[in-house]
Amino acid sequence: MLQRIVAKYNKQNKNSTIHSSFFRKSLVIVLLITCLPTTFIGLTLYFIGVDRIETEVNKTHQLRVNQVSKQLDDQLSQLEIRLSQWIFNPIFSEKLKTINYAQEVDFTRDMLKSLLVMQEANPLIDEVYLYIDNNKTLISSSRGVNSLADSQENTHNAFQQLLDEKRNIFWTKSLPLPGDTANPSVRSDFKYSLVHKLPGDSSEKYGVFIVRLNVSKMSHYFAELSDSGAPFLMDSQGEWLLGDQPNSQEMNPLAHTIHNEILRRWQSLKQDTFLYSYRNTKYSISYHTFSRLGSEWIFTTSSDISNISEPVILMSRLIIVISLIGFLTAICLSWFASHRIYQPIGRLIGAISKDKTDRGRVHGDELSFIEKEWHNLSRESHFLQAKVEEQLPTLREGFMLQLVQGRLSYLDEHELQARMAYYGWDTNDQQYTVIAVQLIGLSSTGGKFKEDDEQLVTFAAANIVDELTHLHMEQVYVINFQDLVVGIIIGLPSYLPTASIKKEISQLSQEIISTLNTILKLQVTVCMGQMTKEIGRIPTLMEEASHTLRFRKLLEANQIMDMDSLFVTGDFTFRYPYEIEKDLIHAIRLGQEEDAFHRAEEFVAELDQNAGVELFLQQAMIQLIGNVNNTLLQAGFNVYAYHKGQSLVEELLHLRQGEDMLKWFKSSVISPYVMEMNESYRSHSTQTVEKVVRLVEERYMTDLSLEECADLVGVHVSSLSKTFKQIKGINYVDYVTKVRIDTSKKLLMETDMKISDIAEKVGYQHSWFNRVFKKSEGITPSQFREQQE
Repeated sequence: MLQRIVAKYNKQNKNSTIHSSFFRKSLVIVLLITCLPTTFIGLTLYFIGVDRIETEVNKTHQLRVNQVSKQLDDQLSQLEIRLSQWIFNPIFSEKLKTINYAQEVDFTRDMLKSLLVMQEANPLIDEVYLYIDNNKTLISSSRGVNSLADSQENTHNAFQQLLDEKRNIFWTKSLPLPGDTANPSVRSDFKYSLVHKLPGDSSEKYGVFIVRLNVSKMSHYFAELSDSGAPFLMDSQGEWLLGDQPNSQEMNPLAHTIHNEILRRWQSLKQDTFLYSYRNTKYSISYHTFSRLGSEWIFTTSSDISNISEPVILMSRLIIVISLIGFLTAICLSWFASHRIYQPIGRLIGAISKDKTDRGRVHGDELSFIEKEWHNLSRESHFLQAKVEEQLPTLREGFMLQLVQGRLSYLDEHELQARMAYYGWDTNDQQYTVIAVQLIGLSSTGGKFKEDDEQLVTFAAANIVDELTHLHMEQVYVINFQDLVVGIIIGLPSYLPTASIKKEISQLSQEIISTLNTILKLQVTVCMGQMTKEIGRIPTLMEEASHTLRFRKLLEANQIMDMDSLFVTGDFTFRYPYEIEKDLIHAIRLGQEEDAFHRAEEFVAELDQNAGVELFLQQAMIQLIGNVNNTLLQAGFNVYAYHKGQSLVEELLHLRQGEDMLKWFKSSVISPYVMEMNESYRSHSTQTVEKVVRLVEERYMTDLSLEECADLVGVHVSSLSKTFKQIKGINYVDYVTKVRIDTSKKLLMETDMKISDIAEKVGYQHSWFNRVFKKSEGITPSQFREQQE
């Protein structure tokens, strides 16, 4: 049998110079080598895999804990910031010390409304209290105004201790507030309360704000860890704050053991993830520390990882057994199976040599032939690689932009160095610095550029700067920020002294200023950043350099600023033009646009002359906007509703020169406000339209015609149609359609009603409803409901 197999094999390969005995011996070695790694993998998986899995589970566990902790920390930080802002509400003035709350009903109602708004501003707040020391009064958002009786001296002393606290804002616990209970198992409020003394400045304190948190609302942040074992929150003294606290150690010994272990570790590590064995079971335990204004809280969660590691142990043992069986089987069968296994190589040779008549038949070593063909494929691969490298500039640009914008913070220093090296930078023994170049005077270039040419001008400047920097530096990259700011990243050997580097960069900055002045006719301010050896600090350096540009001197055309030796010089004390501001606000209130324009020009000219630096000019303009808004608010004009979320301050901060700020102030503040003032005289028409709107919202499901509305509000139908279109921006029929469609969308999202029932409920027939809905939304009602699900 064996002789026939060998004879058939030799007949099929009679033209080959490779002896079957050579291949058979090689095949035996290959099979042995193939089986040995499998056995090694099984052993490695058995002894190392479990530990590795436990490590990865720990990392995943820590990541989830950090995510939940960050969410909770952000909410608490936001609450602290909001409370620091709330205390400056004018309603919480020193008037609270002497006011009679029973007599001043309107003031008391407004104050309680403010407390209620504060309570609803953050989902974690359970109750907001205000304690006034002079009249021993405790005010809350839900319980109203209550005076502490003489018998409650202990309660008053507790509040007095809060006033004696040196800090203005802090966290405390065990406050004698209404609704508290001495039994922790039935508490609905958080043990710690946030306290801020009144007033917020350094003057004498006469009261305190107290914000009490709700346990159930804070517990929502643990929902993401529902598969973990009973997460809980405690303070640095080990007192339970959140989570299911066992009544005794015998009822839940694991929880007490974890609690004690974390307190022991916490003295040296404020956050950690570790494995903990308890009664032959391994747990992954993670904890994270919050630092909250003088107090520290520890968030802890645990997870049983035994169910994860046990299958791995079983599988590794099976792999070892199977590998040993395969190893023995390979030794026995390799000799007899070699000729069959060789057939794929023969087919491979045939596939490679097919249609290659110029190369002739394969003679000699098949592996040499395959190697030759492999080299041909390698050459083709190198050609394709060259094509890929042509795309590197685009990839490099995207990487550098993400780097300076701080979007690569998830990468560590070694990963950043590897990325930089991939894009052609030498990162060994290097130091880095940045330069921020600000272009100024786009609107005053004598007509060379338009105001909306920011991107074009920045693109041209970036190209010019790129050419200049590459003439002086070997490792440099120029970034176009598209907003008249150009960033430069420079890499230099670390052995170069800082003095010589600063001198060379200063000369480069002078050349950049001179060239941009000549070509673009723009003023230039250059800020040289600090030196660093860490690529990860480049975003911080660029941000600091960009912020420093705001300290440029207004009366100097071109400037160079150095972050290493930065200090603001000069006499920047100036008299704020209150009289001009008063005349300007008066003109706006009277709707006198031209007079307001003239006063604004005087105001900006005064600031341009005396403010000194750009930052002070912007701050003065911000104060002017605030004063204008405050005056108009007092006059009953809702400026916030008018702007609809538009941030005037953010728009102002993008402007660099006084003339640009003046032009923006005229178009974005004066003209709209004056127009709104003039339109306020037409309030009667607005009120009429609002009556019609209320009628439509109440009776949209009926055939309410425009003529019927005109009769109900007492105006002519043609006049109502014209007024409605002017005020609402759409005609009456389109508005009714919009109300019906919006109501139907809400019913589609929030109810399981049939579409035909919804159509009837909003006043349409089913077929006509589908047609109108698709015309309005671009999809049918059923498609809309599917998208929402």
